Amino acid sequence: MIAQLVFLTGFTVVTAAIIAFTGMVAVGARRTDGGTHVGAFVRSRLARRSYDRAEGNRWAFYAHRVSGFAVFAFLALHILDVSAYAWSPRLYDDVHELYSTVPMRVFECGLLAALGFHALNGLRLVAIDLWDVGPVGAARLLDLVAGLTAVITLGGAVVIMWPALAG
Repeated sequence: MIAQLVFLTGFTVVTAAIIAFTGMVAVGARRTDGGTHVGAFVRSRLARRSYDRAEGNRWAFYAHRVSGFAVFAFLALHILDVSAYAWSPRLYDDVHELYSTVPMRVFECGLLAALGFHALNGLRLVAIDLWDVGPVGAARLLDLVAGLTAVITLGGAVVIMWPALAG
């Protein structure tokens, strides 16, 4: 029971750090995009087509940062919870009982989405760097990344949630 409380405390800290980092990215995005008011610069950007102003690429950049931080934060927590086996197999089992609960399974689905997007978007960035695909090609690659991320996440969510939902 104590091990589960310690793990849940660490999990809460990691979740709070991810939310705080997301807030920092959002504040930075708002600062670089001209603040909260719609000025002449923002109106002129919005008059262009979305792939000309690289809206998708900009949001993919922010999502890539947040998903990378989330994956890193969970990896650090996961290393700690797996290392519990070195102290005691019983302690390890107590902590890993939490992974079978529905809230943790939902979190794992979110983690899968973050990991899938981060990996596929990283490959998209490599492809953009290696080949001159242009703004339209970059937008199409981003659409492919979003579609593949959705398919991977939905497929994985079925596998992750099945034991909890089936009985």
